[in-house]
Amino acid sequence: MHSVRTKILSAAVLAGLVSAAFATDARIEAMGKSSKFIMDDISIFDNPANIGIYPNYLVGELGTIQDRNFGAGSANVDPSPWFGGIFSLPLGGEDSRDPRLSIAGAFNRVDSWSRLLPDKVILSTSQGDSLVPVPDLTTNFDGFLGGSTPGGNLYAAHIYIGMQDGAIPQQDYETNSLAFASIFKFDLGVNWQMGEDVDWEVSGGLGRVAYGESDKGIFDGDYSWWAKSRLFSTIEALNGELVPEAEIYNVQAGNGLTDFHVGAGLGVNVAMDRGFFWLGIEGFRHSTETEGFSVADDGSVVYDATAKNLSGSDVATTTGGVLSFGIERNVFWDWFVVRVGGRKVIAYVDCDEADGYGKDAEGNALAYCGGKMKAEGNYWETNPVGDGSLEDHIGWGWGINVEEKLKIDVVMAEDFLYRNPFQGGRLWISRVSASYSF
Repeated sequence: MHSVRTKILSAAVLAGLVSAAFATDARIEAMGKSSKFIMDDISIFDNPANIGIYPNYLVGELGTIQDRNFGAGSANVDPSPWFGGIFSLPLGGEDSRDPRLSIAGAFNRVDSWSRLLPDKVILSTSQGDSLVPVPDLTTNFDGFLGGSTPGGNLYAAHIYIGMQDGAIPQQDYETNSLAFASIFKFDLGVNWQMGEDVDWEVSGGLGRVAYGESDKGIFDGDYSWWAKSRLFSTIEALNGELVPEAEIYNVQAGNGLTDFHVGAGLGVNVAMDRGFFWLGIEGFRHSTETEGFSVADDGSVVYDATAKNLSGSDVATTTGGVLSFGIERNVFWDWFVVRVGGRKVIAYVDCDEADGYGKDAEGNALAYCGGKMKAEGNYWETNPVGDGSLEDHIGWGWGINVEEKLKIDVVMAEDFLYRNPFQGGRLWISRVSASYSF
């Protein structure tokens, strides 16, 4: 059985650390699981201004599979594919692409905040309390609009809308008037050219996560906010770039989760002969407060919205650091590239129960702390060692690059070389993405 924090807050505790792991790009997952210290097309979801770096660009993915361990004879599992494109219109002379107008969109991309949604919610109705599944989001639309100045500075806005109301898609769209979930995000970004060798990015926004609530309007409820910044400074002696970064956010997910994070890091990326390498180190402090969550016998996470029978609440403060790296290199042919990367999280968790909630029969407060303890306490934590998830230690894969136009990237199962080829029943490939520049 998964704990509350494993199921609901794995994204929250490590969200600032592995945010790019939730990005749908096979190159990033195979090469260190983070795009904080390199420029990649997937960075448009962190800073919308970067759509100006990839004009006339198509991108998509066949999808990724979270549960990557299957027994022999298991049924086929379909991933969730998505696609999108970026298009630019030059507004200047023929010899200059700046200034220009850019527009972009993506369809069916599942945002990382969806991992904050519980599986079920208990709601109060005129007939009594009702246990209702939280529906999968169906709209899943990203929209971008941006432009550039004659000097090359980039500006853009981004909106994400994912929602469902009145049906449960994971149960063949069974209608249920109480079924509701939505995620809304709006952010702005800039990419300033501070000089020939320095680019500075700043982005920030507002968002809302809601489920099982009576207030369903976009402007109702508590709003989340975030801000990010990073700087690319060319270092000729390294034949690469020095990249400091910082971020802060406060996420309110429904009425039961408050998630605050502040972090900063320093990385370097280096162009090598027929290859590329990056290395980064980060420090962070993270505070997560939950109330009203419990785990059902089937392992599903349940949020009690009736403010009755609360299963416990806690405040978990996590302080730690991350060391990560990635490398890719062309081998055999110029069009074939191999990638590998790793990520190690070392964090110290201090757990304290929230006052006034989660009393047991004897009146003692319960502090779940990831299911490891039933009282206040602390422990050391790291990311999964090698379970095939997006957050674990190692990733590897390969890619095909056709004339710098068509690129196909693949993530391989980490234990592929150790498997018995006659045993079967497990995945060889967990993610495939592609892009085309025209």
